[in-house]
Amino acid sequence: MLRTIFAMTFAGLVLAAIPGTAQAAPIAPITTGIAAEVSDVLDVAWRRCWRDRWGRVHCRTCWRDRWGRVRCR
Repeated sequence: MLRTIFAMTFAGLVLAAIPGTAQAAPIAPITTGIAAEVSDVLDVAWRRCWRDRWGRVHCRTCWRDRWGRVRCR
């Protein structure tokens, strides 16, 4: 009986201590320049260029929409 009470008390203390230590915290603060580089909020666009049969260059600006499809204009 004493062993069971001791085990329940120990388990209660461990469970009470978890919420205070389980939160993620950065080791070092992240600068705004690095945060801007790794952010997926930035617009990503590129150009698709090709030459027609007369050698003229045609370019379109392309990007991916929110569903991942490539859109070009």
